[in-house]
Amino acid sequence: MMKDKLDKFWVGAILGVIGAILGFMIYGLIWAQANDVTFMYFYKDVFIGTSFFTDKIVTISVLLDVVLFFVFMRFNWYNLCKGLLAVVILAVPVAIYYY
Repeated sequence: MMKDKLDKFWVGAILGVIGAILGFMIYGLIWAQANDVTFMYFYKDVFIGTSFFTDKIVTISVLLDVVLFFVFMRFNWYNLCKGLLAVVILAVPVAIYYY
């Protein structure tokens, strides 16, 4: 019953965007902790302030969606995976733009 309600393209797309944002936040917190700075420094000075790391940060942020795609493929949630894949594919031109 739950699969019928949630196995939708739009649910996967929303989950993909949330996963990318969560991946960004997790990476930012780990980076800030490793470099002994704040998350706001990471966001303002590293992500926004310079274009050198932006493409790499976008790429790493989307990796959480790849993990979610793998998990949901195991459970045969194909329509949800289409939404996740759409977000991953749309992140590629963004990363190329910042490259």
